[in-house]
Formats: sequence, structure tokens, C-alpha cells
Amino acid sequence: MKSTRKNENKTLGFTRYFILYFGTYILAILLSVFFFLFTGCSSSVSDETEDNYSENTNAQEYVYTGSATPFCVIADDLYENFTAEGTISISLNENSWTASYSGDITESDVTITATDNSSEDETAAGIEIKYNGTKKIKYILSGSYSGTIFIKNKKADAAVVLNNANLSSNNGAGPVLRFKSEKRTFIVVPAGTTNTLTDSRSLYQSNTMYDDKKGSIYSKGSLIFTGESSSSAGGSLSVINNGYKHAVYSKDYIRIANLTLNVTVNSTSGRDCLRSLTGVIIDNGTISLTGKGTITDDESVGIKVEGEDADEDAVEYTASAGFVIINGGNLTINTIAKGITAHWKSSESVIGNSSYTASANKSLLYTSFLNGTSKTLPDPYVEINGGNISITTTGTPYENNSTGESCSPEGIEAKGNLIINAGAITINSTDDAINAGGNITINGGAIYACSSQNDAIDANGSNGITINGGIIVALGVKEPECAFDCDNNQFKITGGLLAGLGTNNYSAPSNCSQTTAVLGQSSYGNANRTMAIVDEDDNPVFVYTLPSSAGSIMILSSPELSTGIEYTVRSSVSVDGGTQFHGLYTSLPSITDDGSESLSFSTTSSSYVYTDSSAGTNRGPQEGSRPTSPGF
Repeated sequence: MKSTRKNENKTLGFTRYFILYFGTYILAILLSVFFFLFTGCSSSVSDETEDNYSENTNAQEYVYTGSATPFCVIADDLYENFTAEGTISISLNENSWTASYSGDITESDVTITATDNSSEDETAAGIEIKYNGTKKIKYILSGSYSGTIFIKNKKADAAVVLNNANLSSNNGAGPVLRFKSEKRTFIVVPAGTTNTLTDSRSLYQSNTMYDDKKGSIYSKGSLIFTGESSSSAGGSLSVINNGYKHAVYSKDYIRIANLTLNVTVNSTSGRDCLRSLTGVIIDNGTISLTGKGTITDDESVGIKVEGEDADEDAVEYTASAGFVIINGGNLTINTIAKGITAHWKSSESVIGNSSYTASANKSLLYTSFLNGTSKTLPDPYVEINGGNISITTTGTPYENNSTGESCSPEGIEAKGNLIINAGAITINSTDDAINAGGNITINGGAIYACSSQNDAIDANGSNGITINGGIIVALGVKEPECAFDCDNNQFKITGGLLAGLGTNNYSAPSNCSQTTAVLGQSSYGNANRTMAIVDEDDNPVFVYTLPSSAGSIMILSSPELSTGIEYTVRSSVSVDGGTQFHGLYTSLPSITDDGSESLSFSTTSSSYVYTDSSAGTNRGPQEGSRPTSPGF
């Protein structure tokens, strides 16, 4: 009986071992497949099991707190510097209104009339508020109304205060708000108020006027969305576009500060959340942009600056600046196509086309911020100086689309140069996470750039990519893409902490002044494992927990790495403590070696870059099967 019982225990132990081991194996595969299907960055799944992997439960999540000096801050764009000379309070009640006046404005100065879309002025059905003077007026809108509110004050600054306003377009005939001022229009959202603007128009309908086609909120001058004070947050404003062109459109620039702004393009026939001619500047606030439009070759973009404009009747061409500047705030973008794009490109410009009558840009920015710069040639750059930015794009890139659409769902794109000085940036895109037609310079910030089908960070300018600081995790592991792509141009690293995973098709670091290493996967290890680089005393100087797709090449750099010291790469370690940013440790944990030691290396001050012999051959990122992008 004892012998029989012992054999039964052996059989039971083996069964338990079989269930535990292979159950864990199967569970790991299922979890990996789930991660591959439901994340934007897993283009391949490691065949390795996770039986030796244990999560570092003591690690802290890195919280970025840095900032840089705000750029393009103009005193006249601050609402506290707007002093109204008169106020018009308009109480709305579905299809009617009452108005009252105060200050240096009377009923004789302003004409308020009902309109319909049969008027000679091509005005949609609603209310026209006409003022021909130059005084600064505050318009306070409260209540509910169905129809277009057209504020017609060509030569005057205006502040439109939304005091729990619920406005919608009437029978889809026009936008919700339309502004004719060539100067500033403040859209003010006081603290404690909730406001909704709904555009019910549909694509290709006939009963909408030309000027009204561009956006649910349409302005010929600049639009400044703000709370009442720069020292405290304002209320909330929701702009809902149900399928007709863009949600917010300005023929000048758009600025956002001190409010909660939710912009949604609900229908697949809609276009962009924010589109302007001159620029978009975000100072602070909480902004959410959702674009669901899937129109072929013109899918929804979160923020798009055109940089030039030609009227549809081909009468006039206007040049503009074309930039995007983010100084702060909390920005979340979910779109089919690009998240952010400074879009103008010379190859598609009408500059020099004799069929257009050109006029210089008349933006208010040229009297202050852009004074002395070109008024006829756009400069489509992106600059980020702070803020918490989260971008997700979901469209299919043109390379992988058999229908021939030119969709390019990049996270952040500048047709010119792109500069990141500060900010916490998380990008999950299907195309390049960060792309520039010019050069990319990263001076600071915490950046997670992940592309499921293309490069993580891609520069096309002659000066390539320069990293002077910041914390960067870049993932572009689908063949033939890479983490950092600047063709055969300079990829310079002078500072910062970074880890980039890609394929053999990588741009090699050059002209570096901080120790940098290029490792093959046989050296840095397998997916879901933690690798480390240790010094001669076995102290960790670089630690990174690999994601579920480990790529075939890692490019890494850290200020903790010095020249003249021999380092050892350990492809599998156990870790405890520390602080991590998407697996990259910003403060180092304690480690326990699992017995792995793949290689040793050192660099000198004359050659800061070590390239592992197993890193393969750098074939140049434009070779292979990838065609040339229509964007760049």
C-alpha cells in the first residue's frame, strides 16, 4: 500500500506539474496574442515563454515634471487683458431671444436680426449680430438655440462668453457659430459652466453657404478658447460635428488655454477636429480631440495647420505661417489619420501659380510674434515645450492599403522641423509616431513613441535627428522599419536616456558625445525579459524591461555610461525597486543576475558609439520593400 500510494503521489505530482507548467505556457501565449491584437505596437510575438520572468512589483512609475519656456505668448491673446467697452447679454430660448445692453454700447450700435439661408449675404438660418464699429464688445450667450449665430464685427475684437449655452445648427443649414472679425475672437467658458455646440449638417448637402462649409465653428480671424482667468481653470465646452467638414476652423490661428475643451467629429464623413491656416497654439487646459472620419484621402486629423489657402473659386491665394506650438495642458487625441500635423508642403503649393492672385498673410501674429518674418512662405514646424500629450491613431497606412488611399496616420508630423523641449508624450500610431520633413531635435521631455507598422521617430532633413536630453522609448519593430530613421543623415546623441527597438534597417548613431550602444537581439535578450548593463563592479548603469516585441536591434544611450570603462551586458536579470518609464529605468533598481552574460564593451572619447557585431548590417532605412511616402 505504501508503494502504491507513493506511485500515486508521483503521478499526481507529475500531473500537477504538467498542468502548472504547460497551463502557464498556454496562458502566456494567449496573453501575448491578446497583446498583439489589442495594442498598437506588437507587430510580432516572441516565441519565448515567460517562465523565468517575474514582474518588478516594487518599481515606481516615472512621472514627468519638467517644463520649458512657453513660446509665442502674446499679451493681447490673454483674456485678462481684454477690457470690454460694452456688453450684450443674449438670452436664448430655442428659436427666439432677448437682448440687453450695458457699458458704452447701446441698441442703436448693434443690429440683431433673424436670418434665413435665402439672404443675399449667404447667411444660414439663425441670428445675425452686426456691429460696424471698433469697440471691444463682450457677447454673453445663455440658454438653448437652434440655428447659426453669426457675429459680424469685421474691425473689432470680441469676447463671446458661453454661460451654460446649448446651441445647434438649424436643419443642417449652417455652422453653430460664425465669426467675421479679422481680429481676435475670444470664446470664453467661465468656471462652473457646461456648454455644448452641435453641428447637425451632413456631407454633400446643398443647403449650406460657402463660408459656412469649413467648420462647425468658423472664423475669418483668430479664435482663442479660454477660461476667464489664467490662474484658474474654466468650465467645459463640447463641440460636436456630425459629419460636415471640420469641427473648428480659423483662417488665422487657434489658441487654447484654461478650459476643458472636448471636440468630436462623430461621423465617418467628417474631417478634422481643429484646422487653421496660420497656426495652433496650446498653452494649457484639458483638451480631448476625437476624429472618426474615414473619407478616402482626407481622414480625420486631430490638429491640422494648412499654411496656405486657396479659395474654392480660385480668386485669391493666401500664404500663412503654418506651425503648431504646445506649451502645456493635457491633450488627448484619438483619430483615424494624423494626430497633429503642420501640413504645408512646397510640392503641393500654389506658390508661383499665375492663375492665383497672391496676397500676403494678414494674421495678427505678424504684428508681434512673427514680425520681420516672411509673409508669403509658410514654415510648417512643430514645437513642444510642455504638457501631457497622448495620441492614438488607427488608420491603415498607405503602404499597407490595397485601395490606394494616401492615409498616413502619423502621431505628430511637421513638414518642416520638429523640436521637443519638454512634455510627457505618449504616442501609439499605425504610421510613424513622430515624423518631420526637416530635422528633429529633442532637448527634453519624456517620450514614448510606438508605431505598429512604421518607424517610431523619422526625420528627413539633412541634419537628421539630434538628441540632447530627455527620456525616450522608441519602438518600430516591424520589418523594414526602425526606432530612429534619418536615412544616411546625422543621428547625433549628446545627452538623454533612451532605448529604441527596431530592425536591421536602422540609421546608425554618428557624431555622438555620449556613450551609445547598438546591440543585436542575441546580446540584449528576448521579449518580456529585463536586460541590464553593469560596470566593472557589477553595478547596474542601464536597465530596461523589454516589451512583447523585442525587435532585432536596440539603440541605447545614457549619461550613466562613461568612456574608458568596460561594461557587461546581461540579457536576463531579476530587478527590485527603481522607477521605470515604459520599461526603461529612470532611477536604477537593484538587480540579481540570472546567469546571463552576452558581451562586454567599452567606448573612447574619440568614438562614443559601440556597435555589436551581432547587430547585423545597416542597410539604410529607405531600402527594402517600403515605398517613398507621399508625405515624406
